[in-house]
Amino acid sequence: MYKVLHFIKRKPHLTHEQFRDHFERSHAAMALKFCGHLFAEYRRNYVNTVFTGGDSRDPDSGYGPRAWEWDLISEWILPSEEALNEIYRIMQTPGIDELFHADEDRFIDRTATVTVPCEVRDRGTAFDPEGTVFDTPTGEPRWD
Repeated sequence: MYKVLHFIKRKPHLTHEQFRDHFERSHAAMALKFCGHLFAEYRRNYVNTVFTGGDSRDPDSGYGPRAWEWDLISEWILPSEEALNEIYRIMQTPGIDELFHADEDRFIDRTATVTVPCEVRDRGTAFDPEGTVFDTPTGEPRWD
């Protein structure tokens, strides 16, 4: 499995809500129309606030809500890196390329975009101690 995270920021003339509404109505719709067959999943995570600034275990550390630079963390979950390359090929096709660029120019601050390709490792949601620090005769963790 392969994943690409896109951290995307709105243009300053838009509110977070206007950005979200436009992305869902236009940009996500285009991505699904042209490339949806290549996605295993396509998630859009809209973020207004993050929590940071200290040690969350210490109430006096300054840890708390903060403004966040990006409005969206978009996740493309793909079966392979080849699927990502095919998406890029489709998005660079004349006609489609211009649609995406024109739409992005309406609402995305392209200078702030961060793209993070990831190799996904997933052990699933059921705990299996094999190969972990809990893979001991007693089941107690061992960090050596």
